[in-house]
Amino acid sequence: MNTEPIENEQLRIDIGCGPNKKPGFKGMDILPLPGVDYVVDLEKGFSFLKDNSVDEYYTAHFLEHIDNFELVMGEIYRTLKPESICTVFVPHFSNPYYYSDYTHKRFFGLYSFDYFSPSETGFRRKVPCYNSSIKFEIVERRLILKSPDFFVTNLIKKYICNRIFNSGKYFQAVYEEYFTKIISCYELKFVLKVIK
Repeated sequence: MNTEPIENEQLRIDIGCGPNKKPGFKGMDILPLPGVDYVVDLEKGFSFLKDNSVDEYYTAHFLEHIDNFELVMGEIYRTLKPESICTVFVPHFSNPYYYSDYTHKRFFGLYSFDYFSPSETGFRRKVPCYNSSIKFEIVERRLILKSPDFFVTNLIKKYICNRIFNSGKYFQAVYEEYFTKIISCYELKFVLKVIK
């Protein structure tokens, strides 16, 4: 396991990258796969990273696999430089593939990251910020409706439903309240800016 401190002028990290590391990023994963630069158990923290040392994080379909979500979010917060961002992709709770993967440990919905945001989100539903020491502004929130295995359904979801339901916060909230049992959402995208 490589736990040497990472030092670099511009440090961008793909958390839980697996074999598909984002170009231009350092890869961190628990498995020693091709493209992984640092093999680490991320649920034990990012102790090899200094406070305020990371310029940007990217994570795609990793956070649903961890037990200690708050610890990992706290480490992302601690290590990000002020005003830096973390881009997150997670499966939506209505994704039918979500339930098939026994390694998935948590659900995500439209409001999941609001619990770390003291800012007013513009949604009618108000969510408390439980942990005042971990603060992010939600810069972007997007429902990604697609059906990877079904061409016709994917066209309808991708070109019609995505445009309608992502046209504003009101329509995103309406989708999650009334349409998730009719039209499943594949994943969510969040862009979080650290508040320090």
